Amino acid sequence: MTVTAKYLDACGDGPLRDVMADVELPPVFGEAWGKYLLSRPLFSAEERTRRAADDLAGLFRVMASLPDRLFGGDRRAFCAAVGADERRTDLMTRFEGEPVLYGRADLYDDGSAFRLLEFNIGSELGGVDISEANRALLAHKEFGAFAEEHGLTTVDTPAEIARRFVEATGKEAPVVATLEAVGGMSAYDALHRSFQESMKRYGIELLMGEVDQVQEKDGRLYLHGRPLDLILRYFSAHQIARDPRNDEPVETVMRAYEEGKVVLWTPLTASMFSYKSCLAMVSDPGVRAELSPDENALIDRVLPWTRTLTPDLADQVRAEREHLILKPVAGLSGSGIRVGWDQTDREWAETVAGCLREDYIVQRRVVPAAEPVMDADSGRVEDWHAVWGLFVFPDGYGGAFCRAVPSGGASVVNLGAKGSRVCSALHY
Repeated sequence: MTVTAKYLDACGDGPLRDVMADVELPPVFGEAWGKYLLSRPLFSAEERTRRAADDLAGLFRVMASLPDRLFGGDRRAFCAAVGADERRTDLMTRFEGEPVLYGRADLYDDGSAFRLLEFNIGSELGGVDISEANRALLAHKEFGAFAEEHGLTTVDTPAEIARRFVEATGKEAPVVATLEAVGGMSAYDALHRSFQESMKRYGIELLMGEVDQVQEKDGRLYLHGRPLDLILRYFSAHQIARDPRNDEPVETVMRAYEEGKVVLWTPLTASMFSYKSCLAMVSDPGVRAELSPDENALIDRVLPWTRTLTPDLADQVRAEREHLILKPVAGLSGSGIRVGWDQTDREWAETVAGCLREDYIVQRRVVPAAEPVMDADSGRVEDWHAVWGLFVFPDGYGGAFCRAVPSGGASVVNLGAKGSRVCSALHY
C-alpha cells in the first residue's frame, strides 16, 4: 500500500480528513494562501524527487552551454535564436558572469518519472513560501504522528533561500528588498508579505517595494530608509521592456550591482534560458548530435518530445492533435497555451495556422498520474491532477509544492483554473 493510500485510509471521520482546515497556519501565510489550500499535502519518494532535481540541474548546465557550443560564445545571437527582441537581449546580456541556477521547474509525475513542462529560471518565482504549510502540518498532533510513522520529511524552501542570502552577502542578518517593477506590487502584495513573514523567522529583514522606490545615497541603495545588502529581483526583462518607467530605476540597481554596492539576486543573465524555445533547442536532433551520450540520456529522462513550431512540422502537428500541446515561447502562467485534445480536427488546424504566425513550440502531451484526494464534506475520494513545482538552487534541490485541479477539469493547471488548489509536498 502506498503512503497516499495509507493516508486516505487513516482519514476516516477524524481530523486528517480535512487536515489543512484544522492546522494552525502562520497568520500572514493563512491570509494569503488559506482559501487556496487543498485538503491534504501530496507525497513523493525523496530519492526520485532529488534525482529529478539533479537531472534538472544537469539540463540547465546543458542549456547554459549552448551559447558557446552553437553560437561561438555570442549570447546575443543565442537570445535572437530563442526569440528575444533587442531590448530584452540588452537586459539579459548586460553582465558577463555565469548564469545562476535559481529556478522552479514545473513537472507532471506520469507515475514512473517526473516529466518537464517548463523551466522558470530566475528569481521571480512563485510558491517559495508554500512549504510553510508543512511546518503547521508536522505540529498537528494526528498528522505529526502519521508523518513520524511513515518517515515523512520536508525541505523548508524559505530556510534554503535565507541560507543563500546569508552566504551571498556575508552577513548573518542581511537587509533584503524584494522589488517588483513599477506598478507591479499590488497584484502580489499578500504573497510577498507571506514570504516576508517566513524570512523573519530566519533573521532576514525583508522589505517590499517597487524598483522606482529605491534611493541611492552615500554609496548605498536604500528602500524605506534602510540600506540594502541584497535585492531580490521580482521584476522581469519582459516587464522592463514593456514599460519605460522601469528603465532609469532598473539601471540604478544594475549599476549598483556592477559597482559592488549591493547583491542582485539574481541578475537577468539566466532569464534567456527560461524561454520555452530553449527546451525545443536542446530537444532538436541537430543540437543533440553535438551532445554527449550522458547529456542525451538526461534529456530523454526529463524532457518530453519538444520542437519549435515550423511550417515543416505543421502536417505532423495537425495529424497528432490528441497528443500535442502548443505553447508561446515567452508565455507566462499558462497564457496562450493551446491543447489539441480539447479541439476538433478543424479547430486544431485553425489553431496551428494561427500559432505559425507567432513564436510557438510544440510539445508531446504528458498524462499525469492521478492523485486521490478525499472530499472533506462527502468523504468521497476523487482524482486530481497536479503540477509539481520543484525548486532547484545553486547547490541542489530546494523543496517542492503542487498546483492541482480535479481530474477532468482544466487542461492547463494553474491557480486561475476552475477549482484549482495549491498544496505542500512531503517526502518518504
